[in-house]
Amino acid sequence: MSNAEDIIEPPPPVLSVSPASLNGDNGNNCSNENSTGTASATHCVTAIDNTATSVTGSHNPGSSRGQKATEAGEPQTPPAYRVTFRGRATLGKNPEQSILNVLRLTCVDSFKSPDFQGRVQEIKKAFYARDFDAIFLTPENLPVYSAMYTPRRALCYYQMFTSEPELVKVLRQRKHIYCLGAGSGSELLGISAAFCHVAAPAPDHKVPRATKEAKPLVIHTQDYADWTPVLTRLEDSIRRKWGVTEGEHIRCEYSQNNLMEIRQELRDELGRADLVTVMFVFNELFTAKSKAMEFVKAMVMHLRRGALLLLVDSAGSFSSVKVGERNYMSHMFFDALKSHFKPLISDDARWYRHPAQLDYPLPVENMRYFIRLYQKL
Repeated sequence: MSNAEDIIEPPPPVLSVSPASLNGDNGNNCSNENSTGTASATHCVTAIDNTATSVTGSHNPGSSRGQKATEAGEPQTPPAYRVTFRGRATLGKNPEQSILNVLRLTCVDSFKSPDFQGRVQEIKKAFYARDFDAIFLTPENLPVYSAMYTPRRALCYYQMFTSEPELVKVLRQRKHIYCLGAGSGSELLGISAAFCHVAAPAPDHKVPRATKEAKPLVIHTQDYADWTPVLTRLEDSIRRKWGVTEGEHIRCEYSQNNLMEIRQELRDELGRADLVTVMFVFNELFTAKSKAMEFVKAMVMHLRRGALLLLVDSAGSFSSVKVGERNYMSHMFFDALKSHFKPLISDDARWYRHPAQLDYPLPVENMRYFIRLYQKL
């Protein structure tokens, strides 16, 4: 879903994209940073831009990762592109670049499309008109939106899930994560990379055999639009580049439903989750305040005791909500529910600043955000 920051700040400028700029590598850096502090779109030299294949088989929203070309249950990728999962070493010496390489592989067809820049302009116009349905209910817009907005958030989430002990624990214990409004793939990409980081094997890179007791981390992505073509392709890229398997490492689930309409499926998923993420979503719900409060009520009623709630959004006025004659920061609604939510992390303003010399066909912006991590009482 979109957010207030996207409305007020126009999307990053579109650069001229050539096939060479779409090439990926194994996490090694091969670019220079421009003077503005954003990652420049210089060219890498490893030719992989033709390795992104279309998703085969079917996958219906609301189910776990569907069977693809076979009935083995595990996503199939061409043998030539299989790699061995090596934990942190999988990400290479430059994890942030490795994350962008996975996204670039996912979006290669969009970048090479002759109408890419036209789609970008349509998305910008719809944002200014606050016509979110025009963006997210137009299937052709979704991969373009993902290419534009996923990079900085995925990088930020990677840093978040590798630096906060409570979130690292969720990954190491391979819990069930329910990501609300996460269709563009930032959560899937950032959290998957963080899992690789914290699941690092021994220094000799020997990976222990899976045991019957081993279980995968579950990442369930929800949105009101049908993002499954984007998400399944992103999942395929993650598995191909990082060697992440469904049975041993990460199981991906997708569902399509509207947070403005609290239905039984949403209640059930809230009750199953060990961690619920609400990142760059909550502000949008206040376009209809009564329905936003129904969402808050559902979180209070259906999150199980001990579960975690991660609330992240733009810092400052971007996240203010007007109620009556006063403006409130959106996190204040959960802060006030002291008998239901115990704050574990509370920070009103943080900066994520990406490393220098990242390579991506579009500029990668830094971002300022607030963070709240609550435990349900």
